[in-house]
Amino acid sequence: MSADSRLYMRSAENNRKEVEMDTVNGIAVGSAAIVKVGRNEIEVEVIGTENGRWRVRSRANGREFTTMKFERIITVPAAEAPPEIATPKPAAPAVEAPNEPVMPEPTISAPAKKLSLLDAAAKVLETEAPLNAKELVGKAVAAGLWIPTAAKTPEQSLYSAIFREITGKENPRFKRSSVKKGSFELIRQGD
Repeated sequence: MSADSRLYMRSAENNRKEVEMDTVNGIAVGSAAIVKVGRNEIEVEVIGTENGRWRVRSRANGREFTTMKFERIITVPAAEAPPEIATPKPAAPAVEAPNEPVMPEPTISAPAKKLSLLDAAAKVLETEAPLNAKELVGKAVAAGLWIPTAAKTPEQSLYSAIFREITGKENPRFKRSSVKKGSFELIRQGD
């Protein structure tokens, strides 16, 4: 037996193992799955196997690449999928209520736009002043004007945002307090 024929037999053996792996894992050509590439999850379609890896095509941009594992299977192709038992349900007879007034569906108003921390600070300063950045953040959260994010230092972010507005805008809403060091006041129309 020549080396070429042994190599051919091994590759045929590997192909059989790959086919068995397909049926065991429920993955077949045409299946849709999620693959993790870096930290991103990408929806792909399985298009074949190649050297013990899966050949897949991204559904978003059509790029083809290989992968060794899947995060999860979304769908199995119809030829491979187990048959579902479908029993037709009888249609319910349509019954109309005579002379009932038609009630319009209630309209759902869009939720109020979420305020930025800078806008929430301006609302807080309308009621009381002067306040420093830490007090402004605390009062904005307590009043429900701003929902804290995962940021570690919202006070510093607010402080720098206020200073950017003071120095950069032609008509800023804030000014440095002359009464209390490190605090801010709202500029009123008459100021």
